[in-house]
Order: sequence, then C-alpha cells, then structure tokens
Amino acid sequence: MGNNKLSLEGQIQQMKAQNIGFNIVKEPEAIEYLSNHTYYFRLKYYAENYEKTRLPGVGTRYKKLEFAYLKELSLLDLYFRRVMFNLVQDVEHYAKIKLLKALAKNKKEDGYQIVEEYLARHKWFDKELSKHQTKYAKGLIEKYKGNLAVWNIIEIQTFSQFIDLYEMYFDKYDQKHIPAHLLDVVKNLRNSIAHNNCIMFNLHQTPAVAETDIAVDIALEMGMEADMVRELMLVPFIRDLTITLYVFDNVVSSREEKYFQLEELNKLTSQRFNRHIDFFADNPVVLPVLQFSEKLVKAFYERAEKNYWVY
Repeated sequence: MGNNKLSLEGQIQQMKAQNIGFNIVKEPEAIEYLSNHTYYFRLKYYAENYEKTRLPGVGTRYKKLEFAYLKELSLLDLYFRRVMFNLVQDVEHYAKIKLLKALAKNKKEDGYQIVEEYLARHKWFDKELSKHQTKYAKGLIEKYKGNLAVWNIIEIQTFSQFIDLYEMYFDKYDQKHIPAHLLDVVKNLRNSIAHNNCIMFNLHQTPAVAETDIAVDIALEMGMEADMVRELMLVPFIRDLTITLYVFDNVVSSREEKYFQLEELNKLTSQRFNRHIDFFADNPVVLPVLQFSEKLVKAFYERAEKNYWVY
C-alpha cells in the first residue's frame, strides 16, 4: 500500500515534520505555489540534494533545508531545460547538415546505397515506418518508401536512428566525425528535457562511466581547474553539460546560431543561477555545481563570441 493522499495543507505539515522550513517562503505562499505552479512529489524530488537522517519513530529529517531552496532549484531546473532544449535540437539539426555535406563531397556514395545498407542492418525499420501516423511524416513516407535516400530518411528517423546512420556512414568512409557515443549523451539529455524530467534533482557524485575521462579532457582544455574538474565530472549533470557543450561547439557550423544559443545559456548561468546563490552557501552538493556550470558555460560562450566577431 502506498502513502496516503495528502491535501495541500497536509503536504506542508509533512514537510514541516521532516524539518523543511518555511522561514523564507511562508506557508500560504507555499500552498499557492504547490497549487498553481508545481506539485508536491516533483518539488520534493530536489530534497535529494540535501543531507538527511532517519530516526526510529521519527522518520526522515532534513538538515538546513527550506521550502525556498526546493522552489529555487525547481525554477533553475526549469529555466535550464528551456534553454538547453534549443542547444540539443541544434545538435541534431547540424549533425544532419554535416552528414549531407560529407555525402555531397563523396563521389563513392550516391545517397541511396548507404540507406540500403542501413535498412539491411535494421530490418525492423520498415515496421517502424508503418507506425508513423503524424500528418507531417506520413506523406513523405508514402512518397519515398522503397526508394529512400539519405536526405529523405533523416526526416523521418528518430534521433537515435539517425545516430546509427550517421555512425555507419562516417565509419564506412573513415571520415572525421563526432563519435556516436557522445551524440548519445546529447540524445539522452534531449529526451529527458522533451519528457520534462527533472535534471537537477540529484547533483551528487556517482561512479565514473565511459565518458567521464572525455569530459575531464574537454573541461581541462576549456581552462577549468584540474582538481575541481576531476571531482565534478563524477556528477552526471556536469558531465552531460560538458559533453553537450563540446558536441554543440563542434557540430554547429553557424557562428550566429552558436553565439546566440550560448549567449542565452550564459545569461542563465551567470545571472539567474546567482540570484539566490546564498540559499546554497552551506550546501556542498549544489553550490559547486552551480559555480562550475557558470565557469564552463562562460568559457564556451567567450570562444563563440570571439569567433562571431571575426570577419
């Protein structure tokens, strides 16, 4: 049996019982926020970033946690997802441009042969096409099914399917490209954002993964401090941000687009991230992540700004 349903007032009382304070955001304001702007389970998710104890007969008790801190983290997460969605969409778009540009220069490839090889390896793809019911893709599928070229198929593939084709082409012709496993990092972030998942709910360090060393090298190349880099690349949020910025910087060919999107992200991390930075002054989990994000984004932004004004 799950937990009992709680009224808004009951949610407030449960948070108070868990030592979540209402000294900054008062209880009436908190009720209004939970009623009209978010919901209890989602907001409470961000408490994972705070130290807690479990006492027999008492239950969970958080240390130095205010409702205002949870609200601020949820807002930063919201704004981050909004800005980052444009960057990850750009990666998909410009990766397609990169593939088509390479294809146009390749006299050994007509644009149909590689698709035939792709379909031979992915025999399930025809069934996937039959499931396409959106009016935007259905007409294109009906027109070109059975005679698909690269420039057709990339319009109806998922990002994951496109990455498979992208890797297949560049590996076949041994041409320089962003590795597929780095594009997968961007894809996973994009999917999380598209599904409105919380990104900053857990900023704790986790065991290293295959991309950790790559992310470390990227951050060091961008001038980040070595000790901080090796520690913070164990935080999935920071690692994914680092790799996504690197892929964005290397895939997006438009200086204007690169500058504009990084300018928006830099405004977020240098201004909005700092508006209530004092809320996290005593939090060794959240504070370093926000501070490092600002420095990392600034480094990529300044590079884009410099290149933007070079004629």
